[in-house]
Amino acid sequence: MPSTPPSSPTSFTPAPRRVLVVEDEPLIRSLTLSLLANAGFEPLGVETAADAIVGLRDFDPDALLVDLDLGEGPGGAEVLAYADRYAPWTALVVLTNAPSPEVAGVDSRLIPARAAYLHKRTLGNAALLLETLEAVLRDQKPRRDDTASTGPLSALSRDQLEVLRLIAAGLSNAEIAARRGTSSHGVEQIVQRLILRLNVEKGSANNPRVQLAKLYYAHGPTAR
Repeated sequence: MPSTPPSSPTSFTPAPRRVLVVEDEPLIRSLTLSLLANAGFEPLGVETAADAIVGLRDFDPDALLVDLDLGEGPGGAEVLAYADRYAPWTALVVLTNAPSPEVAGVDSRLIPARAAYLHKRTLGNAALLLETLEAVLRDQKPRRDDTASTGPLSALSRDQLEVLRLIAAGLSNAEIAARRGTSSHGVEQIVQRLILRLNVEKGSANNPRVQLAKLYYAHGPTAR
């Protein structure tokens, strides 16, 4: 009888690793998803914190890429806190315009130590983003761009950053006071401290509020 040829070993192809992308800007979300898919990942994009919580449960990702600013409602810090508590096996990457959490109005202590922190400008360098993602997936020391010097806004308090953001949005001291539930006098004191701290020039040709707004847009999160 003819001998039966030995069967060839069954090849095993590992499933692609899943990445949940939480980003409310459609163009950035689409670009990130395309980059990850081309690198062999299985990405899923959502735009709100609520959708991210559902995605962490149902999609069960290997890694999470999240922006800090997700528009109205809960932001990326809340998503990170949920993932850190209920999905601690998920690798974490913050991908944001803000050079530091404080500039985005987020206490830096809310960013888990194991999370990487990248600026969105790194999307132009696909290799850097992928290297950072691979590092956190392997539990290596994460890249933290927020720990480097972040310019003149890095030393401001959270209250000062919030007032600066509202000045940049065009609000008067009275409007800022109403928004924050404080007095106009208190806002004026913060504004004066901002002028001193940021070395803003005073004079008829130099409107301090305009200069403050320019500093925010130059060194804070990119205008939406």
